[in-house]
Amino acid sequence: MLGEVKNFLNGVRLQLKLDSSSEKEILSELYTHFEDRVEDLQESGLTEEESIRIASQEFGPSKKVAEELHEVHFISNWPQAVMAALPHVLFGLLFAFRQWTNAFWLSIIIMSVFGAVAYGWKHNKPTWFFTWLGYALAPLLVVGLVLLDKALGAGVLSNSWWLWATVIIYFSIVAAICTIILAHTWRRDWLLGSLSILPFLAVIGWVLTDRWNGGLTQDSGGLLRGLEPWVALSLLALAGIVIIFTRLKKRWLRVGVLLVAGLVILTMMSSASEGDVNIANLVLLVIIALAIILGPALVDRRMGPRESDRWADSWEKHSPE
Repeated sequence: MLGEVKNFLNGVRLQLKLDSSSEKEILSELYTHFEDRVEDLQESGLTEEESIRIASQEFGPSKKVAEELHEVHFISNWPQAVMAALPHVLFGLLFAFRQWTNAFWLSIIIMSVFGAVAYGWKHNKPTWFFTWLGYALAPLLVVGLVLLDKALGAGVLSNSWWLWATVIIYFSIVAAICTIILAHTWRRDWLLGSLSILPFLAVIGWVLTDRWNGGLTQDSGGLLRGLEPWVALSLLALAGIVIIFTRLKKRWLRVGVLLVAGLVILTMMSSASEGDVNIANLVLLVIIALAIILGPALVDRRMGPRESDRWADSWEKHSPE
């Protein structure tokens, strides 16, 4: 019976998008239920082959079973949902109180982010972990955007080749780091990948809005000066959206919530731009938003199905007797 059950459970496992600890627990419970049902059918007079066939039909297709299990086990409880939204709240408050340039408070929050990421990585990457991961990677993006803006402001390539070379090398290294880290996220569930890089939309969008308003390398009093209330409001809005995301059952609703998040951010940027965001700028922001929110889905499709052989061998050794 082990071969048939292993095939069924492996089919369920390939469709599950949960952390490894939850997967093992769920698959172990499924095996026990399957085994008990087969024994009940055999006691009623059926052969082992007939019992396995009927039990498999009662459980249904592995894809459907996985979807039902995912809906039940993906939902975070309220403490976990709040934990997932907390980094948005912390950085939102930094901007609300205009303390985001305060080295003390910024250092405290950044150290908290890296501490939360280290803890979550070590404890099977729960759902709340992914928003913290995004904020741990966001400083790399901020530095790159500032370098890029300086390169754009320096003039033609022949006069500032060294600055452009720095930008290209920097973004190549950052892209490699982010790809290695986020590939594990997308391998599990592309929606969690979108959730983790959602802060990138706020970073890129507000930096572009600031530049269109005459900020960054222009004389405007500093990066994001005057936009702090809008940035704070957008981050607090993202916090609420993350809570909704982690509490929803249906997958298509979670996709819709992420798209709403992009619409909210774009609306705030347009409102804060003082009329400086023209149609071309708005189209650029929309493309960036769609790339960030739906890009992980395309990456996930190119990566193909999850690896199964290693799991199957491990499960066979440790499966219940």
